[in-house]
This record gives sequence, structure tokens and C-alpha cells, in this order.
Amino acid sequence: MQLFQDVLTLTTPSTGTFEAYDLVSPAGAKVTAADAPVLGVAKSPITVVGDAAAVMVIGTAQVKAVGVIALGAKVVSAAAGGVQTAGGSPANAFATALSAAADGEFVTILIR
Repeated sequence: MQLFQDVLTLTTPSTGTFEAYDLVSPAGAKVTAADAPVLGVAKSPITVVGDAAAVMVIGTAQVKAVGVIALGAKVVSAAAGGVQTAGGSPANAFATALSAAADGEFVTILIR
């Protein structure tokens, strides 16, 4: 089952390892902080630092929800990986929820 629909994918050098569908920072590493800058979603795993990573920067993807996410909510990165609902004044909202999800479920997001 395909878990993404990409419109634009960029290739970036990796500075860390990560799994497919992890959020990737502009520096090429897995995002591990809440409301951090996000380049996009990894399309495949990276097991060797320095390998080129295909990162979807525009499109839809299914990622893990941290906390409850409502349909149409703006989302930011979550410290535990995945996404969470953006607070009142997020610094790095990068996507919109296209589905609702409970904590630990998968939510479809529109990255743009």
C-alpha cells in the first residue's frame, strides 16, 4: 500500500540515519524536536550517513500522530517523531491534516 503521493521530491545529503516516512530537517537529519524546521518526509530509509536522501517536500503522506489531530489542523513536528497539532503561534507549521487521528494512529498530511 502506498503511503504517500508526491508532487515534488528533492535530493539532499543525509547527516544522520532515518526510516522511510520520518520527518527530515533541512540539514538532512531526522527531526527529533517539537516544532522544529522540516524539509519534508523521507521516501526511503537511510542507513549510511552521507547517502543521498529523497525527501518529499510537496505532496501527501501518512505519518504518526502524537496526540489527537483534527481534520484541517496545522501540524508541526513532535519530539517523539511524527506530527502534533500546532499550538497558538507555531514557528514551523509545515503541513495540514487531511484526516483526523487519535494519538498513535496515522494521519494523512498535506505538505506544502
